[in-house]
Amino acid sequence: MPGIDECLLEAMRLPGARGAAVVDWTSGLALGTVGESPGGDHETTAAEAAELARLAAEHRAFAPEEDADWSDAACPVEDLIIANRDSYHLLRFVPTTFDSSVFLHLWLARSEGNLALARIRLGEMAGRLVLG
Repeated sequence: MPGIDECLLEAMRLPGARGAAVVDWTSGLALGTVGESPGGDHETTAAEAAELARLAAEHRAFAPEEDADWSDAACPVEDLIIANRDSYHLLRFVPTTFDSSVFLHLWLARSEGNLALARIRLGEMAGRLVLG
């Protein structure tokens, strides 16, 4: 089972990958980073991405319809995709045995990246990631 560093290196092997991070959305801190960062600062990017993740994870508007009971500790959101003119940002929530507040953030070049492949691979990585 891969740890944070191995997971990030695997993410960077995806076509079009420009940068990746594992972020705690409760604190906004990057637990690990690799590659480039939008704006050139990994910590600022982590904090800003954490705000989006927190918004999606904590508000019922983004939960599945059938998920009426929020007593489960699991995050009701699988991932977030933000697309702009030249890139994609994919935030994949990581299920954990403790309070799930971690996500993978992958920054892809739009011209070279494959969003569908990235979603599949990040889902696999999130399932194998060992934290702690």
